[in-house]
Amino acid sequence: MRFFFTVICFAAVSLQAQTDPDCYVTNDFLIAGSHTDYPAALKQAKKVAEATGYTLDLRGLKPAAGTGLSFDDTLCSEEFGGAPCYIARGRYDDGVYVSIEYSSAYEGFRPGYYIVVAASANVGNTMVAPALAEVRRSVPSAYVKKSKVYMCCMH
Repeated sequence: MRFFFTVICFAAVSLQAQTDPDCYVTNDFLIAGSHTDYPAALKQAKKVAEATGYTLDLRGLKPAAGTGLSFDDTLCSEEFGGAPCYIARGRYDDGVYVSIEYSSAYEGFRPGYYIVVAASANVGNTMVAPALAEVRRSVPSAYVKKSKVYMCCMH
């Protein structure tokens, strides 16, 4: 019964999210690379963190079938009723630090890639531009891309 309730609740939230524009903010994401395999993304993330002095924060995520990345099974079970589970960077964890994210979770990104993100913030925030200049010293192809981030309740 609990599982059924969780599924119904999640479906209702998903439907509301698709129709409620107040549930979204637009963020800038500083992309330092994208890879189809996690080990290559991790290697680049470590290099970017070392070159810039930025913290490498993988947010407790590990590769997972179905969602690309997932938090650990305990957190997924407690918060979402089961694993795998993934919440894209940008909800309440913006800042200048290096992480690996899964592109399928971002609107407007080509799906199926592990992306190395070196900064994220609401559009117009002044922290992303200096970070872009810093990252481009070691990754000249780094760029900023906008995407909507879901901010409302997820369970």
